[in-house]
Amino acid sequence: WMHLPAALGRVAGQHGLRGLARLQPQIYRRTLADLSAVYQAGFLPAQGDYDILHCQFATLAEHVIKHRRAGFLSGRIVVNFRGYDISETVHACGPRVYDTVWPEADGFIANCDYFRRRAIAIGCPKDRIRVVGSGIRLDNFPFAPAALHTGDELNVLMVGRLIERKGFHIALRALARFQQSSGMRIRAGIVGDGPFRPVLEAIVQACSLGDHVKFHGTQTHAAIAAILRDSDVLLAPSMTCPRGGQDAPVNTLKEAMATGRPVIATRHGGIPELVTEGETGFLCEENDEASLEAALHRLVARQSGLPRMLAAARAAVETRYALDATNAALLRTYEDVLAAHPVSVRTKPTLSKEVVSA
Repeated sequence: WMHLPAALGRVAGQHGLRGLARLQPQIYRRTLADLSAVYQAGFLPAQGDYDILHCQFATLAEHVIKHRRAGFLSGRIVVNFRGYDISETVHACGPRVYDTVWPEADGFIANCDYFRRRAIAIGCPKDRIRVVGSGIRLDNFPFAPAALHTGDELNVLMVGRLIERKGFHIALRALARFQQSSGMRIRAGIVGDGPFRPVLEAIVQACSLGDHVKFHGTQTHAAIAAILRDSDVLLAPSMTCPRGGQDAPVNTLKEAMATGRPVIATRHGGIPELVTEGETGFLCEENDEASLEAALHRLVARQSGLPRMLAAARAAVETRYALDATNAALLRTYEDVLAAHPVSVRTKPTLSKEVVSA
C-alpha cells in the first residue's frame, strides 16, 4: 500500500491513463484486492500483442488470463504443467484450483505423461493437452561411458536442491546399509544447496559417513558435468513430500544417462517414463532404504551388462529429450494452437527455433 502511488504511476506511464481504467475489480477480483495486478500491470509492455502467451507454470495462468481480459495482453494462452503446480498446488488448494483456467486457455502442455494424466483427472480438456519434455543440450554432455567397476569403492553422486522431495536423506541411509552389506567403500558427492542441508549433515554423522560424503554446494553446469564424469553412478531418489510435491523426469538423470553413467532412481512421478528397470537404469521404491540398497547391489552385479545399458540410456535421451527435438515439439504445439484459434488481427506468424531457445 505504501508503494501504491508509484505502482499506479508505472501503469499510467506504460499504458496511459486508460491503463488505470483497465484495473477493474470485476476482472481482477482478489488479485486487485492484494494489489498484485497493479504491480504486474506496471511491468507489462505497452504493446502486449503476442501470438503466444506461454505460462511456464500453471500457477501463472490466472494472472495472464486476467491481463488478457483487461486488454494489457493479447494472444493465445498455452499453460505448462511442470511439477509443483500440478502436485503441491493441487494438494494445497484442492482439485478445483484450475477450474477458471480450463475454459480460458487455448492449449496445455505437461512435461511428462504422468502430469498430463493428473491434469486430465482434475478437469483439463483431454484433447487440448500434450506432452513436451524438458530438453537438454546434448553437446554439453558427450557420451563417455563409465569403465567397468572392478575396485572395492563405489563413487556415488546426487544432484539437486536440498529439500525433502529429492530423497537424499533416504539415499544416505541406504548407502550406509550398502557399505556394510557389500563390504565396498562408499564415496558420495552431493551437489546443491537448500534448507534440508542440516538434516543431511546430521544423517551423515549419525551413519558414520563423515569421511565418505562431500557437500559440493551449488555448482555451475560445467562443474557438475566434471563431477559427474568422476562418478560411478548417479542417484535420483525422488519421493512424494508431505506437501504432495512430485517430480517429472529430472534433468540430472537425463544428463547422467547422456554422459554414460548408470543411474538409480525411484518409481516416482514421471521418472519411470525415462528410466526402465534393467534396460536404461535401475529403479527402486520411493522412501525405501532397503529397496535402494537392493538396487545398488543389482548395479554391482550387472557390470558385464553395463555397456549395453548405457548405450540404450543415451539413445533414450537422444530420442526424447534432445533440445532440438523438444523445441520442435513446442513449435508444433504453438502452430496447432494458432491453427485452431487463428489470430484475426494479423497474418499467420512465422515461428522460429531462435525465439524458443531465447
